[in-house]
Amino acid sequence: MKVTTPALILLLAAPAVFAEYRAYQYLVKTNAAFAVATNARAQYLTSTLNPAMYQSYHGGTYITVEFLRTWMCPGYTGLKTPICDHPYDKETPLP
Repeated sequence: MKVTTPALILLLAAPAVFAEYRAYQYLVKTNAAFAVATNARAQYLTSTLNPAMYQSYHGGTYITVEFLRTWMCPGYTGLKTPICDHPYDKETPLP
């Protein structure tokens, strides 16, 4: 494979590329009849799936997904990398 000079210059001059992804936080409730009998409770969950995808993948009409907040995370989601925390969770409270 022969690399031409202009292609080599473009490769060397290209800026570094950084990946990022969007994280979502939900309140998930069960709609099933057994939820009342088993005293199932709502859960706060963080995911990289958008609300519609999360609901269809994790239960469809059997769950209710309430969108709470979203934020951007640097990096990528491969290799089971944990989702980053919300930026406001890292702030120090005022005295």
